[in-house]
Amino acid sequence: MEKAPAKISIGKHCISPDPMQRQGVGLAVTLSFLVLWLVLGGLVPDESRAGYQDELLEEAVHRNLAAERSWLTLLHYRPKTVGGRSLITDPAFFRSPDGGRDPRAELEATLKGFFLPAEAGDRHPICVFPARYAWLKEQLGIDEKRLPRPVCGEYDNYMERLEPRSALLVFPAAYMNNPASMFGHTLLRIDGGYESGLLAYAVNYAAFTDDTNGIVYAYKGVFGLYPGYFSLLPYDAKVKEYNDLEHRDMWEYSLNLSPEEVRRMVRHTWELKNIRSSYYFFDENCSYQILFLLEAARPSLRLTERKSLAVIPSDTIRTVRASGLITGMRYRPSQAKRMRAIASRMEGDEEPLALKLAAGDVDPGTVLTGDFSPAGKARILDLAAEFLQYRYARQELEKDEFSRRFVAVLKARSTVGRLAAEDAAVPTPPDPEQGHGSLRLSVGAGFRDGDYFSELSGRLAYHGLDDPDTGYLEGSQILFGSTSLRHYPHGNRVRLESLHLIDIASYSPRDGLFRPFSWKVNTGVDQELLRDGEDHLIYRLNTGGGMAYKNETAGIAYFLGEADLNLGERLRDKFALGAGVSAGLQKTFGDCWKIHLAVQGMYYALGDEHGKLRASLAQNFRITPNNSLELTLYGEESFSHYQSEIKLAWNFYL
Repeated sequence: MEKAPAKISIGKHCISPDPMQRQGVGLAVTLSFLVLWLVLGGLVPDESRAGYQDELLEEAVHRNLAAERSWLTLLHYRPKTVGGRSLITDPAFFRSPDGGRDPRAELEATLKGFFLPAEAGDRHPICVFPARYAWLKEQLGIDEKRLPRPVCGEYDNYMERLEPRSALLVFPAAYMNNPASMFGHTLLRIDGGYESGLLAYAVNYAAFTDDTNGIVYAYKGVFGLYPGYFSLLPYDAKVKEYNDLEHRDMWEYSLNLSPEEVRRMVRHTWELKNIRSSYYFFDENCSYQILFLLEAARPSLRLTERKSLAVIPSDTIRTVRASGLITGMRYRPSQAKRMRAIASRMEGDEEPLALKLAAGDVDPGTVLTGDFSPAGKARILDLAAEFLQYRYARQELEKDEFSRRFVAVLKARSTVGRLAAEDAAVPTPPDPEQGHGSLRLSVGAGFRDGDYFSELSGRLAYHGLDDPDTGYLEGSQILFGSTSLRHYPHGNRVRLESLHLIDIASYSPRDGLFRPFSWKVNTGVDQELLRDGEDHLIYRLNTGGGMAYKNETAGIAYFLGEADLNLGERLRDKFALGAGVSAGLQKTFGDCWKIHLAVQGMYYALGDEHGKLRASLAQNFRITPNNSLELTLYGEESFSHYQSEIKLAWNFYL
């Protein structure tokens, strides 16, 4: 290590009248200041800097800073785990090879990294880990003049672009046609000095996957086989993706974070860019990882110290609400919801004409000269404009064709007065946090062919067709790990009634605007009535697809074609493969009473040949958001044997 240059004394006796001597003295002074600048800039280490590094390390160890919750949060350590570990699996996130399991080693390596030469620039640890640097500087009272001063151009541009001042927690509702979005999603919006929130940026954490098969996604997601990444994207791009393309409502929750707390959070998001972690479907997912960012903003929070086995986006909203962070909420309806709201108020031929207008089959002038009320004309043109934007976003129209039709509709719309507020409003549904908890436990009792039984059942997640729909997507079902155990006093028998790994259904209603495909898939083990007239445990894989329709009076009606595979020792040839149809009707009366009538007919032509017919009626009575009473009637005919069942259960949602 080079020593600092000796001091140069400059006084009146040191100035020589000889020009050559004066040049020599000037050169020496210049070189001395250059060396001094290099030392202060960090290119040449000195003994005093090494001593200061040791001083800081000693103080950090003495105060046991590595055990501070703020430090563990910045490293994404899961709270209260045996031995402790970071949820981040990317080596680039750590300065120490043991940083993922030894927070003290990572703190010491980070402090040492701050003393590396400044010429590293954007790759210098001060630039790469600004949140760690800010926290350690505050805790240790670090004198910046005694550290290298790297130029952090990329980080400075990042902060300048975001101008972080405030933050919102955003919840896009569930999207059944994408396995990664079935539970909904959570992300953060960072607001700066913009007039519109659409100009802000969104901090997002998601699994990197192209899989669209629900079973494949569930398997990989459960076992952490997907990499998860944080990303920063323009907020308007996420709104277009969720609101417009995927028909997802969005809720925006304002957070009472101060500007400094928001900057603290944004510093940490910089540390996470391009950093990989293992994405786990139930816990280490988007909802849980976002909580670390909020704790980085306000270290006193305890959001990640959860007790449930699974973390669902709606559960995250409840957790954040309970912490006192949420100060307000705004509902952003999907484009599909806006279009359906307009269509619901249309009269006569208004909706068909709007669709013809969007398709280019009629001219906007037809609307203006038609026999419609001013409000009717406005509705027709508004729906046509929305539908044109929807088709263009889905790349169903070329840009030139879209522009021509869209401009013509807008010109016609400008000649019609504004709609009254009540005619333009979109009804606000209950927000996600008002729904039941995602984990369910049930206790029940009933009779099966006159034989009394008691039942204990539970599931990890999330929402069933028979559960109250408040805060959830109507006509959808996402169940993981549903398990039922029964005890029959006659013979003192205890048996596994069912264990479903996944049970997913999407009954999306079709109408004049949209034609979604309804589908279902489930797999697991069930007790099944077989040839000997007794129940036996079999493995089942069932899937189907079809259509659903909604009527405000009757509710949602669905019709599906199905395929069913049964495997079991008691089946002839050990299997039965069949096909059939199913239909159902689902209706909610008010906020408390829900019924679901379902019938299914199957014929198994391969393996153990037989037919099966079953029908069920489930009624769920909502008592509180997290308590309901459920009555189920069930009948089945299989192999010419008939069974019936009645069951009453109390459901607890957690």
